[in-house]
Amino acid sequence: MHLTAARQFISAVTTAGRDVLGDTHPLLKKIEIAERSLDTDGLRGIQEDIDALPEQTRDDLLKAVHKHMREDLSMIWNQLPMAGSNNTH
Repeated sequence: MHLTAARQFISAVTTAGRDVLGDTHPLLKKIEIAERSLDTDGLRGIQEDIDALPEQTRDDLLKAVHKHMREDLSMIWNQLPMAGSNNTH
């Protein structure tokens, strides 16, 4: 996973997780740790923890993550190669 995409995913899960799971949910602590290193094992662990959530909770979380990523224009904008450039060709 590209590091920018990984950071965006972690940011979206953190934001949505606070709303859906609550500030004290153990998943948020794991995300905080994974965010520092952005290593494959940490990111895989987050995915496994999301998969292990009760079905309705997982669905609610992933819907909120998708909504956050869909509506946060900076996540889209940062993926554009010439975003922020003053080039006018």
